[in-house]
Amino acid sequence: MSPGLTFAAVLVACSFAVEAIAVTRSPLRRPPVALMLHLAALAGVTAGCMALTGRPLFSAGFVLVLIGVLAVVGNAKYASLREPLVFSDVSLFSQVFSHPRLYLPFLGFGKLAAVLVCLAAAAGAFLAETPVAAKQRCIEGIVALLCLPMCIALSRRLPVSLQPFSDQRRFGFFAAFVGYLINGLSGAQRRAFARAVSASPFAGKCPDVHPDVIVIQSESYFDARRLGACISGAPYAHFDRARRESFEQGKLDVPAWGANTMRSEFAMLTGLASAALGYARFYPYMFVRRACASLAGYFSRGGYRTVAVHPYHANFFGRHRAFANMHFERFLDIAHFDNAPRVGPYVGDVAVADELIALLRASDDKPLFAFAITMENHGPLHLETVAQGEAASRHTLGDDARWRDLTAYLRHVENADAMIGKLTSYLRERNRPAILCFYGDHVPAMSSVFDALATEPTHTDYFIWRNFGNDIGTYREVGVEMLGSAIQRAMTQANRDHTDSRNELQHMPA
Repeated sequence: MSPGLTFAAVLVACSFAVEAIAVTRSPLRRPPVALMLHLAALAGVTAGCMALTGRPLFSAGFVLVLIGVLAVVGNAKYASLREPLVFSDVSLFSQVFSHPRLYLPFLGFGKLAAVLVCLAAAAGAFLAETPVAAKQRCIEGIVALLCLPMCIALSRRLPVSLQPFSDQRRFGFFAAFVGYLINGLSGAQRRAFARAVSASPFAGKCPDVHPDVIVIQSESYFDARRLGACISGAPYAHFDRARRESFEQGKLDVPAWGANTMRSEFAMLTGLASAALGYARFYPYMFVRRACASLAGYFSRGGYRTVAVHPYHANFFGRHRAFANMHFERFLDIAHFDNAPRVGPYVGDVAVADELIALLRASDDKPLFAFAITMENHGPLHLETVAQGEAASRHTLGDDARWRDLTAYLRHVENADAMIGKLTSYLRERNRPAILCFYGDHVPAMSSVFDALATEPTHTDYFIWRNFGNDIGTYREVGVEMLGSAIQRAMTQANRDHTDSRNELQHMPA
């Protein structure tokens, strides 16, 4: 066998060995299209790197390190979030450096050290190796260019389910990742996303009644009492009262677990289920590059002020760009909360309630639609300090180290509850009709706690509360994409014995 064929055979064998690091490890017996895509992508990346650097050993090492790093990061993501790495995660890579606290603690020191060692070894190989001749580099460039259309064609033939774990188990980590990447960034996906958004239930419509509408997406909020009788009801006192008095309440089906807030966020604001978005379901804001139908647009056409409130950096998840395209006229981000009290590393929930009340007081001439995304209960919870004896008022599991995340979590739930109490108290006294929608974006990333309790919650909770009508907390289990439609019903559907409240809504100026 020639040296070139030997080199290629060793590279291919090593690529499958490195790929086996992934938690989604797949047997070598795979659909032919998946094997061909693995080989074409491997050849294309290696040849492209050789064309750029002229270093064969470095190029082979680079592609193996690339597969290994993606697998290690995917394993860390799966351990925390129950989902392996997908193509859209690459676009968030820069946020690892700008917001390291939100990412690096989940990777862990050992995995981070291994990644850095591999990168250092690759850099050393680059410096030690002598480049090949320019003619050989040109040949490698041609090979890379030929591999690209092959990868595109094979990716289109890959029969994916868009369930990342099962697809990676079936087709192999590397082939599935490449297939998702190519199909997810294709023009066909962009067009499919545009068609989906145009079918939003809020497209082209506007309200004919005008109560103030406040929507709060509460970070990692769910009713932890579903974990068992060990959880105290004290952190949920105002939440329970609001549910009893609500127009509608219940468990909420959300397209995220432990993180990926923007998935629930986008579903709520557009009324679109994840299944309608294709590959965009993993990071929908990446695809919002022009005007996009949304609940904010629905209210804006009805004469509302539309304000987004998020006490964190506006560029996180690209919200500054996405919200402008989704018809929010103002976005109050972390810069607006310079003097707000922090609870742990983030702005507290009660400070968000204060800001919402200030917006309501300033909106006497026009109705207000405010969409608030809280930050206080964002992890990593295991970085927080928990005092001895602090658990007693929140759960009966004690102060053992394995329950520290739960104690810290419920501490923040108490503040979310105070936020609910403060807003509902203010709105009860307000002489303008108002609706408050409150929901959790996903359950918290507390895998160790859930494993210890032998449970894995997936649903969050919501309520839609009004300061008019005679509501009794009707229970409904819905998807997060249905909340906007439920708010529309709450705006117009008052009880028969409260016609005065209905008439007040209908005659309210726009």
